[in-house]
Amino acid sequence: MTDTLVLIDPAASTVEVADLGDPQLPVTDLSAHRGDGIFETVLVRIDRGVTVVSRDRHFARFCASASALGLPDPEPELWDRSLDTVIAEVRAAAPSLTEFGVRYALSRGTQNPDGSQSPRGWAFNVPVDEKITRARAQGISAVSLDRGYDAYLGSKAPWLLIGAKTLSYAVNQAAGRYAAEQGADEALFVSHDGVVLEGPTSNLIIRRGDRLLTPNPEAGLLSGTTQRLIFDHAGELGLSAEYADFGLGDVIEADGAWYVSSMRTAVSLNQLDGNPIPRDEVLTTQLQRLIMAG
Repeated sequence: MTDTLVLIDPAASTVEVADLGDPQLPVTDLSAHRGDGIFETVLVRIDRGVTVVSRDRHFARFCASASALGLPDPEPELWDRSLDTVIAEVRAAAPSLTEFGVRYALSRGTQNPDGSQSPRGWAFNVPVDEKITRARAQGISAVSLDRGYDAYLGSKAPWLLIGAKTLSYAVNQAAGRYAAEQGADEALFVSHDGVVLEGPTSNLIIRRGDRLLTPNPEAGLLSGTTQRLIFDHAGELGLSAEYADFGLGDVIEADGAWYVSSMRTAVSLNQLDGNPIPRDEVLTTQLQRLIMAG
């Protein structure tokens, strides 16, 4: 798949197609050495037209993250134009492609001599690779990791940015590497006082009978766009949907469990800390189709 990069200048409201292989980011940019910025990744499906899955949900969270970091309010028309430009470029270069992702980001930019800052943005395509398709088909295993703080800490310490999707992903990446070292596909964060939270890049949903349960975002996790899409349509599957606090035992004893995210859609969690979890093939397929429909 041909790589496409779009540069976004929030101050000038401009979008420019650039070469992803060329240098673009100065080393003084605050995203490069402080992770000071935000991002979103959307799944794009091509089937008799273009579907950007949960487009509005992603942009609403992008704006909420900008507010939490004190970044300029993202201009909807500008970011819509940047996303549409990437999609158009990818489709022109690879007309047979049926799905791919687009990641867009806003950095605080560089610090100017007068103390002001020059935010910059960018957007580029990401592939739906073999690892993603394998996880969709086969499911995953996970190990639980202590997140290092108690549940609901965010309400007492908003500066921790627990509910913002920032570019500072070092902890998430480290958790993924640790899980791999333990022979697992994923990590599952748990609060220090035992409340299940989320995966490093996914939300968790479990099924108990005809109820879907997911951790409350206020407990200390990112509010998921894919999780909310599923909850909005749970009734169509004959299920109710609730936010709840639960522990590792509840996940292991559930009738099914899924990691849900924009690119992987819904993948079955087959094993947690070496304990098998029932795999609901029918509901997994229904969830994947629901998400892909946007």
